[in-house]
Order: sequence, then C-alpha cells, then structure tokens
Amino acid sequence: MSRSMPDDTEAIVRSLAQLYAMQGAKREVAILAHSQADMEESDYDNWNGGTYTYGLNIRAPVALYAALGSEVETLEKEFLERLTPLLRGYQNQHLGAVIITAEIKHDDGWRGNAMNWLDQSDSPATGSQPEAKYDYFISHASEDKADLVRPLAEGLSKRGVRVWYDEFALTVGDSLRQSIDRGLASSRYGIVVLSPDFFEKGWPQYELDGLTTKQMMGQKVILPIWHNIDRDGIAAVSPSLADMLAYASPKLTPIEIVEAFVQFLEHDANSPQQGK
Repeated sequence: MSRSMPDDTEAIVRSLAQLYAMQGAKREVAILAHSQADMEESDYDNWNGGTYTYGLNIRAPVALYAALGSEVETLEKEFLERLTPLLRGYQNQHLGAVIITAEIKHDDGWRGNAMNWLDQSDSPATGSQPEAKYDYFISHASEDKADLVRPLAEGLSKRGVRVWYDEFALTVGDSLRQSIDRGLASSRYGIVVLSPDFFEKGWPQYELDGLTTKQMMGQKVILPIWHNIDRDGIAAVSPSLADMLAYASPKLTPIEIVEAFVQFLEHDANSPQQGK
C-alpha cells in the first residue's frame, strides 16, 4: 500500500525540523515545533495514472507569526525547497505549496481584553521593538523576595547591572500589566526564580509566558534559578523548564548567584551550569 502525504504530515514536519536542527537553525525549529500542521489537496491531474497536489498548512501561534513579519513568504518558499527532495518517494503525489498562517483560536473574552489593553496603553501601536533598557528582568513570587530575590536584585544593581525588579521599577499609580509588558519587552534576559510558590501565582506565569514568546524565536532569554525545588518538582509542572540549565538555590548563595549572572553578561554566550 502506497504512503499518503496527508497521513504522514506530522512525520514530514518532524523530518524538516530535524534538518534545520542539524544546521543549528533555532528559529525554524521553533516555528515547526510550536505550530499545527495539516495537508489539503489543492489539485488533481488524471494524466498518466493521476497525480495529487497538496498544500502544507502551518498554523503558527499569533505571537510567533507576528514576529516573522515580512519574512513569512521567504520562509514558505524555503520550506518548500527543503521538502521537495524529501518527498520524492511519494508516488503520484506532489507538494505544491507551503502556507504559513496565524493560528486561529476562539476566546469569548477577547474584546474585553483588547479594551483593557487599549485603556492601559499610552503609546501608539508600532511594529518597532523597544530598545534593551535592562539586562535582566526578574520574574518571581513575592514569597521568595526576602531570602533570595531582593538580595539578588540589589547585588546585581550594585555591580552596575541594569535590572527590572518590581521594587525598583514600580511606583504608586503604575499599571502593573503595562509595566511588566514594558519590562519584558525591553530586557535582554529573564531571570526566572522557579519555586513552589512561583507555580501557584498568576503574575509570574504571565511573565514567563512573555519570556517564552521571545524564546520561541530561537533567542536564548530564560535563565532559571531553582529555589527550594528540585528537577522532579519542576518537571511535574513544566517538563520544558526542567530541561533548561539552571542555577540551584540554596546550593548557591545570593552573592554567588549575583557573581554568576555578572559573568554571564560579560561572556554573553555562556549559559549557567545545571545544579551548579
């Protein structure tokens, strides 16, 4: 029985992602890994036994699709060129196009969310990216301030590191969501203090979602600290976070973690060692 391209859609996308991974192309792998894919018949030619032509639809998360901007068509052509030789084994079947679109999701509350965003925003909507004003954004639960987060933020600041930390950045009357969004957008990296309390809170999860969106484009952004939690505890909530290299507290003191993050900025390409 001959193979069918539509039936093998997931395997085809996986193979394409593997090719890009072998070349270190993180952005392309991120797009393929985070998107939904299917194939639709676009044409049929009954000459010479019949030939089916399909289109591969890749539906990317909205944030990821928006980040691609004008590169969508270029990426569609590149995916098609890469796939064509891979699919030679399919008899009487042809891939005619790759189409990348934004994933469409239903949300009954979207109008209210949009109005809240408009009310909180005091700047015009543009496609430009904010300049990196901060080196680190620190995402954490308030319960972890006293023993780790506050000493970490103060220690980094004393070393000349630009830190977005709520006690430094927020003043009376500020919109919490708007301030966090600006901090996330204008920070080079996000230090995420993962702890039992972190996974119980809404705002830290919101911050983590923002950092994850940036990391989906292949840019290393999330720098975790394990605080009063081990790998198994993190894996039970988020396997992807458990796989990231991290500093572990209280194995390291706040002063030692400060020094590690200062050195990270100096090298800028080196990552923390897990459980160091």
